[in-house]
Amino acid sequence: MTDKSQDKQPLAPNDPTRYAQAIEDGNKQLNEGGSKADAARAIFRLIHAEPREVVLRAFIEGADVTPKGAPTYYYNINRKFRKNKQV
Repeated sequence: MTDKSQDKQPLAPNDPTRYAQAIEDGNKQLNEGGSKADAARAIFRLIHAEPREVVLRAFIEGADVTPKGAPTYYYNINRKFRKNKQV
């Protein structure tokens, strides 16, 4: 059996410009003394419509979140975002 995880190419963002802006905003939050969660929320606001894999990669690149921690940030932020959107 082959390991398929090595065969997969990273999913490209639907909007690369918005993706780059999201990473920049996340880094800006961190540089201003914000938490990783603040940076992840800033990123999510801009690219919440992107596929999950793309948002997770942005969290890792722009919010200094670990690969194992990124899904937890995604779950919590996405849940709160959807809850607020339904109101």
